Amino acid sequence: MSEFYKFGLIGQNVAYSKSADIFKAIFELKGLDGSFENFDLDSENNFDEKFKSLMTKKICGLSVTIPHKKRVIPLLNDISAVADALEAVNSISVENGLLHGHNTDVFGFSLPLRTFTEKLKHGRAMILGCGGSARAVVYSLYIDYEISEFNIIGRSIDKLQQFKTSMKEILKNSNIETSSITDCADALSKDFSIVVNCTPLGGWNHQDILPFPENFNWDNTRIYYDLNYNQANLAIRQALDNNVIAFDGSQMLVGQAIRSFDIWTGQTVEIDAVYNKVFDRAKQTV
Repeated sequence: MSEFYKFGLIGQNVAYSKSADIFKAIFELKGLDGSFENFDLDSENNFDEKFKSLMTKKICGLSVTIPHKKRVIPLLNDISAVADALEAVNSISVENGLLHGHNTDVFGFSLPLRTFTEKLKHGRAMILGCGGSARAVVYSLYIDYEISEFNIIGRSIDKLQQFKTSMKEILKNSNIETSSITDCADALSKDFSIVVNCTPLGGWNHQDILPFPENFNWDNTRIYYDLNYNQANLAIRQALDNNVIAFDGSQMLVGQAIRSFDIWTGQTVEIDAVYNKVFDRAKQTV
C-alpha cells in the first residue's frame, strides 16, 4: 500500500488560498496519494490549543501564512537557522512527533528575480510592510542580489524600528531606512531597482486598496513585485501601464510550496510543471 501524505495550511481568512491546488498538482505529477486542507485559526482565540489539536490528525507537513509565522515558533521543537534569523516560520515538518520550523519564503521569493539579477545588483529597494514576509524579502535581496540599501515603509513606527534593529543585526553591512507611510517624502524621491509589496493591501481580502503611500511615483521604479497573487491586482495593472516590469506572488507561492514538499518528503518536482497546472497566465509580465 502506498504512503498517504497529509498536509495543510494554517492562517486566518485563507479560503482564497491556492495552496491546496498546488499540492493537488504536485500529487498528480508525482503519482502520489495525499490531501491538503486549510485550517483557519484565530490568533486571539485559543490558538495554542487549536494548533496542538492539529497534531492529532496525522499531518506530516504544515504551511504557515499571516498572521501566524511568528506565533507558531514557541510551539515548535526547533527551527532552522534562516527561520530563527528572520523570526518567521512558514513551513513545519513533522517527524516522529517532533515539529521542525523552516522558512521557504526566501527561496520562493528569489525564484522569479533570477532573470533580473543584473538589474538588481547593488541597487536600492523599497519594501512596503515590515512583517515576516518583509524580513524574508530583505534577507533575499541582500544575500542573493547584493542589495544593501533599503527603504522600509509601514504604518507602525514601533514595528518599523523593531524591524530595522533586528535586520541590522543579521545584515551587518546593510543601510536600512524606515518611514511612516504618512511621512515618507524623502524615501519617495529616491530611485529603486525594485519595489516590493509585502502587505495584504491589493490582495484577495483588500482588492480595492492600493498599497502605496500618497505621491508614489512609478518613474523611479524598475521592477514591481507584489507578494499577493490575485489576478485582479490593481497595483500590477498600474505598474504595467507605466511600463514597469511587474509580477505577482504566484511564482513565489509555487516555489516555496515545492521547497516545503522537498523538506517534508525528500522529493522534488519541476516548478514550471506545477505552475502551469495551477495558474492560467504567464509566469511574469514585462
